[in-house]
Amino acid sequence: MNIQLNRLIFPLTLLLACLGPAGARDAGKANETLLSATSPFEDMVEYALAKNFASVEKSLAKAEAQGAAVKEALAPASAGEFDRQLQALRKVVAAREPHGVAVCAVEIFRLLLDNLDATKLEVPKEVSLLDYAGFKLHVLDAALKPDWDAMRKTVVEAAGWWKAAKPKVSEKGLRDAMESTIRGLQEAARTENLPMLHFAAQLDLDLVDVLEGHFEKKP
Repeated sequence: MNIQLNRLIFPLTLLLACLGPAGARDAGKANETLLSATSPFEDMVEYALAKNFASVEKSLAKAEAQGAAVKEALAPASAGEFDRQLQALRKVVAAREPHGVAVCAVEIFRLLLDNLDATKLEVPKEVSLLDYAGFKLHVLDAALKPDWDAMRKTVVEAAGWWKAAKPKVSEKGLRDAMESTIRGLQEAARTENLPMLHFAAQLDLDLVDVLEGHFEKKP
C-alpha cells in the first residue's frame, strides 16, 4: 500500500516542483507588471505618429528594461509572442519607419492587455481595451491608405467592450458621454468619415482617463 502511495505522490511532487513560480503566480502582481509595461508602448504610438524618434527610442529603452519582468508575468506562449513582437518593433525603430513603429507598439499593447486577469483588476479590463481601441484607430487612420474594414472591426470591438463596461459605471453623465462617443465611432466607420473617426477616437482616449478615475475612486 505504501509503495503504491509513493508511486502516486512522487509524480505529483515532481509536477508541483516543475510548475514552480508559474504555478504559484500572483495574478495581482502579474496584472500590476503588465499594466505598468503598457505605458511605454502607449507613448511609442503617440511619438511614432508624431515622428519623434528621439522619444520613440527612449520609450523602447524603458520597455526593454521591463522585458524580463513582463515575460515572467506572461504565460509561456504569450512570452514567446512578446519576444517576437518586440524584435519586430526593434527592426522598425532601427529603420525609422514611424507608422511601422506605431503598428508594432499598439499590438504589443494589446498582447499585454489580453493577458490581464480580469478577476483581479480594480479598473475593468474592458476599459483598458477601450484605451487600446482609441490608439488602434489613430494608428489605422494615419495609414497612407485607410483600411476601413480594419477600422470597422475595431469599432465593433470597442462597442462590445463598452457594452460590457457600461453597467459598472454609476455616473450617468459619464455613461452618456461614452455612449455618444461609441455612436460617433460607429457613424464615422459607416460613412468612412476619417476626420470624424479621428475625433471620436480621441474622445474615447480622453474618456478612458475619466473612466479609470471613476473606478479607482470607488470604495
